[in-house]
Amino acid sequence: MLSEQFLEIVESLRSNESFKISDFFERFIQEDPSSRFSSMMFDKFKEQIEKNYYFALSNFLASRKFEKFRKLFKLSDKLEIFIDVKRIPNRFKIISDLHLSGIQYGQIGNIFEIIRLFNEFNLFDREFTENESDLINYIRQNDKALIANLKDLFGKVSDALIWYSCKIMPYDLYLIYLNNSSTFTDEEYLFRTEYNLSSLKIFFDRYSIYGLSVQKLGNIEDFIKCFEKHYSPIKNDPQKNEMKLIQFEFGRKTHLVSISNILKNYNKILDYKNHYNYYSLSMVLLGGLGPQGHGFTYSTPRGEIVEVCSDRRENRAIIIKYKEFLKTQFLAKLDKGMTKKSIEPRIIKKIINYLSEVLNPEETINYYKMAEILKQVNDFFVENQEIQYINKMEFQKIMRKISNAINIILRPIKMVDQFKCRMDLVNEDKILSEDIAKLTSLRGKSHYDVLRERFFFQNEINWFFEDYEDELSKPDKPF
Repeated sequence: MLSEQFLEIVESLRSNESFKISDFFERFIQEDPSSRFSSMMFDKFKEQIEKNYYFALSNFLASRKFEKFRKLFKLSDKLEIFIDVKRIPNRFKIISDLHLSGIQYGQIGNIFEIIRLFNEFNLFDREFTENESDLINYIRQNDKALIANLKDLFGKVSDALIWYSCKIMPYDLYLIYLNNSSTFTDEEYLFRTEYNLSSLKIFFDRYSIYGLSVQKLGNIEDFIKCFEKHYSPIKNDPQKNEMKLIQFEFGRKTHLVSISNILKNYNKILDYKNHYNYYSLSMVLLGGLGPQGHGFTYSTPRGEIVEVCSDRRENRAIIIKYKEFLKTQFLAKLDKGMTKKSIEPRIIKKIINYLSEVLNPEETINYYKMAEILKQVNDFFVENQEIQYINKMEFQKIMRKISNAINIILRPIKMVDQFKCRMDLVNEDKILSEDIAKLTSLRGKSHYDVLRERFFFQNEINWFFEDYEDELSKPDKPF
């Protein structure tokens, strides 16, 4: 019987049906809770089980069945297998194939999912020569922004992850280059190769990802000079020094800029080489990549100013998220205000809970909706006989506050109003300028995600040209 069960494990591993292994352990423990796999029977099948175990792990990786990979990986202790990732067949070829496929078919998000999995389970592990170790240490010491980017994207930053990011991925890019070059005729080889390489160098200056458009508009120094040029005339003007926002042209676009945001972060924005942050710089009012010519700009750790557009769906998502913030802020203030007026906590809780349910940020206010909500709130108080516990004057004040909040939360809000509000919060030290990009999201991807992933791929391209400069400059075909 036990022999048949071990054969069942082997067959399950061969067929990549890891769920059968879990079922087997549940049955086995129920039948003999004290049994362990150190028996002679297990020793007999151990080599066969291990071989098929690593083979199944490899197959799950190649077929992108990552959840099944995780489950099987975590079953190793029950099989009494001490995991040695070096025994997983073809692991480097698998990630190379998945990476190449991601680039060629535009499945950028999948690349990061794969790298995270490999990094989590130490699948990049390998032996390094002395020269390779020296290079890895040099990168750690001299490219702090890259190390911060890897940590931000993948968590732990092992030597193997650095090597993969800086050496293996650029080599994959070179393989694509060789494959594309092999399809050119002799007459078109020089022109098309040069064209493709030139396009690759500037690819991340303008591209689309996750339904968003991204564009590099220039460098930080030029943007700050432009800001200073327009700020200087009003800096010492008593009639204008209360201005919060200014407009100016940069990169053939009209920008709305918060003076306090730039001044508050002035040195950090210019000192981009010594930190890993993406500061909010402006809202594009005219000429932007998104609907109505809008967009948002950010600085990067490479000294660029980059615009990320907001399409119609994202605009709506951003505004709803902003309204949710207003709702949370209002309810917190109302709770605090009623507490100060010594209103009974039980009554406060009922009011807050009711308003939390009735205020839906996805709705848009109109006169009838406003009147309906206020009537519902008033009826709520009367029906629950809570008004008798509140002074009439205080009750009227509460109703006015509720009325004003409903109007603010549910009224149509323009993107520029939302931008102004965020800049005010930066000025009041309630939000950091470098966190603005994280607040602007859609479908689980924020502007911050776009910016940090862009940084990662820029590194890949930089190393590609550094490592293969000689091969790329040869006049003859490199094969």
